[in-house]
Formats: sequence, C-alpha cells, structure tokens
Amino acid sequence: MLKTFATLAFALCSLAILTSPSAGTILAEQTDLDLGLVYRDEPQEMAFPIRNVSRDSLHILTLEPSCDCTTARVEPGVVPPDAAAEVCIFFDPMGYEGRGKVTESVKMITSDPKTPEVLFTFAIEVLVGPEPEPRSLAFGVIAKGSADTVEVTVRPGKSAPLRVTGVRAGDSRISVTRAGRTAEGAEQLSVSVGNASGGGQLASFITIETSDTLKPEIRVPVTASLVGNIALEPDVVAFGPTLPGKAIAQTLRVYSPVGLAFKVASVTSAIAQLEFEVAPAERGYSIVIKVKDGAAAGRVTGEIAVTTDRPGEPPLTAKVTGHVRSVK
Repeated sequence: MLKTFATLAFALCSLAILTSPSAGTILAEQTDLDLGLVYRDEPQEMAFPIRNVSRDSLHILTLEPSCDCTTARVEPGVVPPDAAAEVCIFFDPMGYEGRGKVTESVKMITSDPKTPEVLFTFAIEVLVGPEPEPRSLAFGVIAKGSADTVEVTVRPGKSAPLRVTGVRAGDSRISVTRAGRTAEGAEQLSVSVGNASGGGQLASFITIETSDTLKPEIRVPVTASLVGNIALEPDVVAFGPTLPGKAIAQTLRVYSPVGLAFKVASVTSAIAQLEFEVAPAERGYSIVIKVKDGAAAGRVTGEIAVTTDRPGEPPLTAKVTGHVRSVK
C-alpha cells in the first residue's frame, strides 16, 4: 500500500517536497548545494538523492547540464515505486578560476506528468591552488644499475607563500630531495627512480605535504619501465583480425640500453595460434609475430617470453591480445 505523506515526512525528516505525492512522484532531499572554495585541478562530484513516491515507475528521460564542464547520470535510470535513486553530477573546474562565485545546474526531465522538470544547482568559487609541474612523472626505460632524475616545481597558486612541509614516496625505488626555489619563490624537488635489480613496471606516486589549508597534500603519479641490461618493447601487443599465415603489423624489439652484446636464445608462448621469426636489427633483434597456417579462428590472449644468452638476465615478457580471422 502506498505510504501516506505524513509517514514519508516523518521518515525522511527534512526532505523538500518538489511535487505533492497525490499529484506527482518525486521527493528530493535537496536541489541546491554550495561547494564553497575549490581549486581548479580538483574535479567535483556531488549526489542529489531523489525518491519516487508514486505507484508507477519513474522514468528519467534526459539530464541537461548548463555547461560543457558538467556531466550527470542517474542511478538507476528507471526508479521503481517507493524507491530511491541518486542524481550524480560531475564538474570540472578548470577554466573557472578568477571568475568569483558561479552557479551551474542540471535540468532533469522525467515522466512525472505533474512536475516533469527538476533543476539541481550548485554554487562554486574556483581558485588557483598549489600545483606540481609537471603533473605526472613518466621516466620511460631505466636499465638495471641505472637511475634517472626529474625536477618537480611546486607552484604556490594564489595562496603564496607556500611551504613544502614534507614529501613521501610510495615506492622504495623512488627518492626525493629538495632542490631549492625558483626566482619566483616556487619550491623545487628532485625526484629520482633507481633500478637496482631490473625487470618490471613501476607505477607509484609521491605525496607532497604543503602548508596550504585547502590542499595540504599533492599527489604526483610516477611511472617507469625497469629493465635489465636487455629490454623488450613494447610490453603489450594488440592486433586486429588477422588471417592464418599472415604477420601482424606490430613487431617486438629486443635491445640492450647499455650496449651489451647478446643473442636471442628463444621465443616462446602458450598461444598455440602464433609463431615467431627473429631477425637482427639495430642494437639488437626484431621479432615478427605471425598467425600460423591453419590456426583456429577466435580471440587470443596470453604472453610471449623471450630469453637471451646473457647469464643472469631474466626472461623478457610481453602481453598479447588479438583476433584470428576465419578463412571462410
């Protein structure tokens, strides 16, 4: 039995009624938010709860944001009788800095015959806060026994002066030291990645602690491809539908970043549909991947392993995904 309005009001406390339950279908906890001060590099996410208080399902027909910086979705898109849902709104503040307090909105159009439109609004003021430059650190290939260093500048934004109060690395292979200040007063950090053992992908971050009250921490992603004295590129091979007997477009490259002489000892894979041809290339070898004659059609996934004649060098691997076409 449909609950009475009095029961709903008691259960939902401060819910604002957008339409009368006897005439419409929607109750909303709130339709406006004030997000206050945020920084331009901090995308905002907000959720507006709604409830269908009719005996019929409520269909969310469209969501119309007021600007290109705003997107929205409803979960679920069809709200059963006496059930709840959320209007989730995402806002990218980049480009809004220095404009003072602004208001944006999302118009929701539903199947409610009495009140088909509901407007959700949010107010926000965007500032330029402390930001790292660059925003992420991609070190590329680092050979065994080597290290690479990149400088990061911590821009103070409009909350200058800014102090870096501490730095934490998310991986023991990453080290951070202070490198002074720029002429404009921005603090600089030297971030180094070392490869003592070789082999593997590094995907981590550094956390910069600051004196800024709105943004006390800045996280900077750090990636690197750690290889031994011999490397294999790329580490992922993807190919589209390929006929049996044909080579795929992408080839593998085996080389030594430190100039070691070596030979490819073997190329193996558990993917029965593939075979490999090894040929000398600049500073190493190229490996052509072919689909075998008579290979079964369908999707293939797996890994390729390459070994060399250098003692102590680990096997090199690359992930493979692709599709073998039918000859018919």
